[in-house]
Amino acid sequence: MDQGGVEQTRRSKRQRVAVDYARLDTSGFADCIRVQHKKLARAVVKFSGQPQEETFAVCTVAPSDLAAHVHSTGFANPCVVRASEDSRSVLGIRVPEGELTVDRVAELVGRNRQVNTIDVSTQSEGPVYTMDELAAYFASPSPRKPLLNVVSLDLANTLLHDLVSAPSLVQDLDLVNKAWPPSQAPTPMVQLYALLSVSGCFMDFHIDFGGSSVWYHVLSGSKVFLLVPPTKANLMAFEEWSSSDRQVSVFFADRVTGCQKLELTAGDTLMLPGGWAHCVVTPEDSLVLGGNFLTGYNLPLQLDIWQMEERLKVRSKFRFPLYKQLMWHTAAYYLTQLRPASDVTTERTHSLVSKWEKEGLVNLCVCLQSWLRQSKDGGDSPSTLDSPTNLVKELEDCLKREGFVGPAADSRAAAKLRLMLRPLSAERPVSQWPTLAEDEDSDEEKGPDDKDDGEFDPAEDVHTADEDDVDFYVEEIRSPWSKRQRTPASKKPERKTFVVSPPPKPPVVLASPRAHTTPKKNTKSNSSVRDRLLKKCGLDPRIPLPTPVPRPKEDR
Repeated sequence: MDQGGVEQTRRSKRQRVAVDYARLDTSGFADCIRVQHKKLARAVVKFSGQPQEETFAVCTVAPSDLAAHVHSTGFANPCVVRASEDSRSVLGIRVPEGELTVDRVAELVGRNRQVNTIDVSTQSEGPVYTMDELAAYFASPSPRKPLLNVVSLDLANTLLHDLVSAPSLVQDLDLVNKAWPPSQAPTPMVQLYALLSVSGCFMDFHIDFGGSSVWYHVLSGSKVFLLVPPTKANLMAFEEWSSSDRQVSVFFADRVTGCQKLELTAGDTLMLPGGWAHCVVTPEDSLVLGGNFLTGYNLPLQLDIWQMEERLKVRSKFRFPLYKQLMWHTAAYYLTQLRPASDVTTERTHSLVSKWEKEGLVNLCVCLQSWLRQSKDGGDSPSTLDSPTNLVKELEDCLKREGFVGPAADSRAAAKLRLMLRPLSAERPVSQWPTLAEDEDSDEEKGPDDKDDGEFDPAEDVHTADEDDVDFYVEEIRSPWSKRQRTPASKKPERKTFVVSPPPKPPVVLASPRAHTTPKKNTKSNSSVRDRLLKKCGLDPRIPLPTPVPRPKEDR
């Protein structure tokens, strides 16, 4: 546009996704997209929570009541044990005497031990540090750059492993402890980790591998969680969000129901069931003990998450180790518990297998059968099992005698939960979800001072929203799916109907015999690619495209 002889260029203020081009050459596009972690962290801290059903509410329990609560509810909801003088001893958590610092952790696990880090700015793998370098990194003044997070420091085969332990309840629930034969090596060892996070770290929404549950004990510092219950709609939204190229620009908590905020401080312990999507913010330097474990209470959900990981093609290094073998050992373990016998001891053992475990075993049998059909080598079953097919059949017979036939929905999921599910991608595909910086009224490009690549400042007043926060929170998002006053049907304008005439059918001509060729079929994969492309363009693939009208030639 020309105004007074000065040419002005119209520039959009809509924020672009930053790309780390230096990393692009070495790691590929998926690992070089910069995440607006500072803005996301502020959103987590300011999050006010959403209405949730009592079934999925976070429970605060006394340390002496934790085991009874979990066994009476089938470990359906997160449980928090607040810090007290005797909470560690009652829960059975062992820690070294004295204060456990990052420098002391480096001494106990080995200063030359290499540690994988996560680059907070990209939410992908960061540089590999030695423990000595990591201790120096923690000792450096804030803000640290780059901002790195350590969430999986394996304590196996270290001096620290012998000085710490998971809660007694975790050891009782863990299927590795229950079902894995001690003589079979290697053993899945994911029950003990150390998590080292500096101030400002942000971990985006994720579900722990294999649908495993998590125990989490804060030694120092603090954490802020957002927890999303594993309803069917929320899991579908998570899978769509995880596979979308707009994942880094969409705040997942805005797209789900029942999301809750939870704050943990030093001495607190969290028991998080499997399947709960969660994100974590670290307001101050923190040291945490934690780990993962699979349980018999959550078998259906765990198998669903495993299948989701298959569909998302998650790399094996980020999957639960030896998952299939553990499921076969789990079936063999429960068969010994349910196998019929006449003695009183066996009858007493039957009563120890809960209804939630029996329901989950029905789903496990279906999954094992599918593995057998898909594989010619016994569905990756352990070599110690003589006949995997007979094992599944006998377990099914035992469950039928107990009255459990066919895979059923978890009995804890009440029918009323369906009322809280939002419509999914058919009505609002992820390609049309509101993003972090979309502003329908903005026409100017953000200046250099607005760049959001700094560190999250925990001391910032969380009640003061800055300019970057517009169009980010639930109540501020302006989109076709925001909550708004519905217009009465009588006042709605009439919709215009457009009739698209189909093109005339060509005359049928019989083809003459030709050389042997294979016609190209319109396969399902071809149609799905077309659907995805149309959805990315904001079009409904179910509506036929209008016939293009030729443009008249301009007279020159």
